[in-house]
Amino acid sequence: MVDEDIVESVLDAASKHSPLLAEVRLESTEWTLVSMKAGQVNSIASSKDDGMNVRVFLPSGVGFASSNVATKAEGLRLVRDALSQARSARRKTPCTLSEEKAVRTSWSVPYRTHLKDVTTEERMGYLKGLDAEVVKTGVKVQGRFYELRDWVTTRFFANSEGSRIRSTAPRMSIWSYNLVSAKGDTEASMREWGGSGGWELRDGWDLARVLPDEMRMLKKQIEKGKRIKPGKYDLVCGSEVAGIAAHESCGHPMEADRILGREMSQAGRSFISIEMMGERLGSRYATVIDDPSIPGSYGYYAYDEEGVKARPRYLYKEGIINEFFHNRETAARTGTLSNGSSRSESYLREPIVRMGNTFVAPGDFPEDELVGDIKEGVMMNSFTEWNIDDKRYNQKYVSREAYFIKDGEVAGPARKCTLEITTPGFWSAIDAVTNKVVFDAAECGKGDPGQGMSVCTGGPMLRLRGVGLR
Repeated sequence: MVDEDIVESVLDAASKHSPLLAEVRLESTEWTLVSMKAGQVNSIASSKDDGMNVRVFLPSGVGFASSNVATKAEGLRLVRDALSQARSARRKTPCTLSEEKAVRTSWSVPYRTHLKDVTTEERMGYLKGLDAEVVKTGVKVQGRFYELRDWVTTRFFANSEGSRIRSTAPRMSIWSYNLVSAKGDTEASMREWGGSGGWELRDGWDLARVLPDEMRMLKKQIEKGKRIKPGKYDLVCGSEVAGIAAHESCGHPMEADRILGREMSQAGRSFISIEMMGERLGSRYATVIDDPSIPGSYGYYAYDEEGVKARPRYLYKEGIINEFFHNRETAARTGTLSNGSSRSESYLREPIVRMGNTFVAPGDFPEDELVGDIKEGVMMNSFTEWNIDDKRYNQKYVSREAYFIKDGEVAGPARKCTLEITTPGFWSAIDAVTNKVVFDAAECGKGDPGQGMSVCTGGPMLRLRGVGLR
């Protein structure tokens, strides 16, 4: 149970010494983990974690302190520590914040079956059933590993401007690892499914069908797949490839803290600059959106960690750089308002600029016509490996499932097809986008200390003309 009186008392103490802003967040998370390896239970764990944090803003800088002890006395100690940090920062440019409306509200994620009502036996039985379906395929699958995680986080946020926000967010994810062997060779599949809601989330993932299909596909890739001759080809990207490109080569370089330099020593830089706002980076078919307000999504939230309401952010709009991810501090530095992009992994970590659900917007091209006028090309449905440089400019994607395209028809499997391309090169090559967006769950890492964050990536199918493949 979150004790709101503690928050009010600690906030009152912090506000007396914070001319710009003071924030206090109290949080409680209950989580459960069950994993299974080769049909046998590998681990079972559950825990409850309560804690709080204090953040203060002074002209000289920002101070943040957190603790897993949620008492008034500990809160006062956090106030002292945060104030000490802020005073000693001594920034050359005074800290400023965007002006945002105070909010008093509550939000929660709806569900049909509460995660607390699901027994450990039910969780184990579900994973054991998935493993059995994989075994039934007759495909040789080594290292079969499945992990089910679910957690419920309750928060109370308050700041010195008058915001008071209560929230409850249940989330669940399933992570799988399978290694398929055939003809003396192997192919690995590492995938994640996740969402916000209750136990019913698993019904929408249909893993009893998806996982066996994945094993059969990998076996076919090994047995019948052929390597492509290096050269220029037309490429059809599936939603999984479109999604990772949207996240890595559009989302990350559009984070304002990265652009302004805060992330240089933590997670890299960006080839984008503030002055590039309004410039063309891709074709008119390249619209990339981040929307944390999508109900049931893994990256869902109604308000961010600074009390700003979540909304869709149009990063690229028809190929034009349209909007950066902002918290209140980066927004003030660039003369705009926050767009609700401040998130933290838990009460232990300071909120930083993060993505929610990043995806390529749908177009109006029918899926069955996407390959019709391709004489020679490749359809890359999914990836097994990706790499990108610290500026988010040069990148590489290696296929997990891919097929040759010959004279407008999908042909045999293409094995480990590799796309190496720049960010402008990728988004400029798109000339067709289908009308159905498919999402994948993912864990996004950023910050120092590192923070893992629940997000979604996604998109429709994309057609890229004349890109280099090998």
